[in-house]
Amino acid sequence: MAAALYVVYMAYESFIADPGDVSFLAHKTGLHRHLSHGAWLVALHVHVASALVAILAGALNFGWTRARAHPVLHRALGYVYLAGVLGVDGTSGYLAPEATGGEVVTVAFNLLNVYWLVTAFLVYWMARKRRPDAHRRWTVRSYVFLDTNALNRGFTWLGVHAAGLSFGAAYTMAVCLSIVVNVALGEVLARTLYPCTSTRRV
Repeated sequence: MAAALYVVYMAYESFIADPGDVSFLAHKTGLHRHLSHGAWLVALHVHVASALVAILAGALNFGWTRARAHPVLHRALGYVYLAGVLGVDGTSGYLAPEATGGEVVTVAFNLLNVYWLVTAFLVYWMARKRRPDAHRRWTVRSYVFLDTNALNRGFTWLGVHAAGLSFGAAYTMAVCLSIVVNVALGEVLARTLYPCTSTRRV
């Protein structure tokens, strides 16, 4: 339910309330002159839509009993999830060079993209190897990164309103902090929800 509500909220905000992303662009500085606003918006919208698809597909596979009980449905939702992750990762490669906060944020997002792509591959690989516990653990490690946007917003708000930072500085702090939090959160949840029962601890 929480995932569905978040998807509805983000879809409304991104595609109806502010389709031109005016509120976020207002904080950007030093954009490259060659940047096409139209192409940037298309990439951003694909980025957001892919994330929303991945959030829903992952939530259904985690929480829908019928999906877990039917291998074909579970596999189909899994492929939809992986397609969503690839959509987010692919468009992020275009968006990252113009990220708010400059080179530090660009590097952070690129590192995140590589790490997330590795986790997504391991989700698929562990399923192919018929290692269900490892598959579930890597799914958790991968899925937590879909809260990156929410964490970035929350940490940025705290940086601006609680710490008195500029938006750019607060956003830079938020991006770096959210990555660290998500790596740690994914590891804790993966090992808590699906404890290792073999010597192969992944």
